[in-house]
Amino acid sequence: MYLAAALLLLTGAYPLGRAWLANRRSSLAHALAWAALAWLAWLGVALAEAWGLGVPVAARYVALCLTGCAGVAVLGARRPGVVAWNFVVLGLLVVLLLPLAEGFGRLRLTPPRVLFLAGTLAVGFLNYLPTRLLFMAALVAIGCGAELASLAGELGRTAGGWELVAVGAAPWAAFIMLAGVGAPARSEFDRTWMRFRDSFGVLWGQRMREQFNRAAANAGCAGRLGWGGLRGALAAEQDQLLTTLRSLLKRFGPPE
Repeated sequence: MYLAAALLLLTGAYPLGRAWLANRRSSLAHALAWAALAWLAWLGVALAEAWGLGVPVAARYVALCLTGCAGVAVLGARRPGVVAWNFVVLGLLVVLLLPLAEGFGRLRLTPPRVLFLAGTLAVGFLNYLPTRLLFMAALVAIGCGAELASLAGELGRTAGGWELVAVGAAPWAAFIMLAGVGAPARSEFDRTWMRFRDSFGVLWGQRMREQFNRAAANAGCAGRLGWGGLRGALAAEQDQLLTTLRSLLKRFGPPE
């Protein structure tokens, strides 16, 4: 099982690389860098287990902490401030690693700390719950949940390796869903919106919806942005509304 997990995680370099190329000039690049660190940590755990080296509890815990940080990094992915948000995420990582520091490398988990890490991990899952990346988020949640339960002593020493398979499959699940599985968007507006919504999640998606609908109302347009795309727009408004949406998304796209 560990060998399968290691191979799956290794191949995950491809979808992660594609995601980086697609977003390297957007404000999401920093969150993807945190995700890459988490992926490297999980890959190290899987390779060590596959080679029978044994993995310290600390390594598994660090992988969980980095995964939680990647989810939180998305919440600050808007210019200006995206660079400064990395210091917030770094501070979160320091707090999460306190159980290791206090034990001088020996993990000292208490129920409040388990709950805090679980809540941090839940941020990423909940943020992508209503998007096309739901399956990816679910795989990460299942894998990390099993690993955290193991570290907390609920499932024994380890979960057996299947939790690493779930984490390793997550990048491929995201790649497949974003590659266009399912019905394509009907217009350029909807494609632009859904690409943003699925990349940044529900927090930024809801904020952009509110800002767009206020701007559309102020401009006297009939169209309104729903979670699934543009609704009620007149044909003459399409270009104006697309321009409005792109203007609002400038803080998330490539820098000027």
